[in-house]
Amino acid sequence: MLPPLKCYCFMRQFLAPILAVVIALHATNAIAADEKPSTSKSRQESLVEERGKLMRQLADGFDVQSNEKGFPQKLETRPIFRYSDPARDCISASLWKLGGEGRPKALLAMELHRSTPGGSAALYEYSSLTELPFIMSSTDMRWSPKCTLYEFKSLPDMQAPEKSAPRRLIQMREAANRFASSEVDKDQRCELRLLPQPIDRYKPVSAEHADGAIFLFVFGTNPEVVLFIESDGTQWTYAVGRMTGAEVVAVTLDGRVAWEGPPVTPGPSSPYTGSATPVLIPGFTADGKEIAE
Repeated sequence: MLPPLKCYCFMRQFLAPILAVVIALHATNAIAADEKPSTSKSRQESLVEERGKLMRQLADGFDVQSNEKGFPQKLETRPIFRYSDPARDCISASLWKLGGEGRPKALLAMELHRSTPGGSAALYEYSSLTELPFIMSSTDMRWSPKCTLYEFKSLPDMQAPEKSAPRRLIQMREAANRFASSEVDKDQRCELRLLPQPIDRYKPVSAEHADGAIFLFVFGTNPEVVLFIESDGTQWTYAVGRMTGAEVVAVTLDGRVAWEGPPVTPGPSSPYTGSATPVLIPGFTADGKEIAE
């Protein structure tokens, strides 16, 4: 039997390292438990998700008919851009395209507004990007454009399209920065901001080095003007169109006016128009009052 002092020294020599490991493991587990992200969602996160699902359901409710072979019959399953505009009572919004390959045939902006004359509603803006006639319809609307207001023009002072897609993206971004846009709505002039990255990329034709991208000029994050920049593989072109009901909207290229939006002529056959449908927005009552948590 070991004397008491030697027994104590023995235990200290051999058990202390084990005890240190146990303490370290306990501390590591405690830290990991503290750092482990919570799986529960906040109310705001849940509302954002529910509003996203609502907009997807509304988008799924649109059907498209055309005599053109291969014409897309549904909007894409995901929006190409998400935004909001609290200053204009827009709680949540999204931009959808018609057509998954090549240049889209149309754009649809969908905005959930808590306060309209008829209560909470989904407000839509439709913009045709093709000369081909088609019909887009849902349970409460029918849109039948027969042309487009977008006109592609030559983009001057551009180098030939680069061989690699990343380099062509740089070319398109540099070209987009040569443009500027503004609008006048209710006698208030507003300079619009160009988003630095395109919201969509596509191949307009099958030619080698062909490329295309969609850029947005925004108010806050709300799309007001759409800018297309394209290459057919050898040359660059651009086209501009409105996604706003502002009385005056214009775009300049290298400081010179390149495009001015024509007056809005809403109607079921207009290339650019709008509509609204009552919806119940998650988190709000039908008359736009916020539901307390």
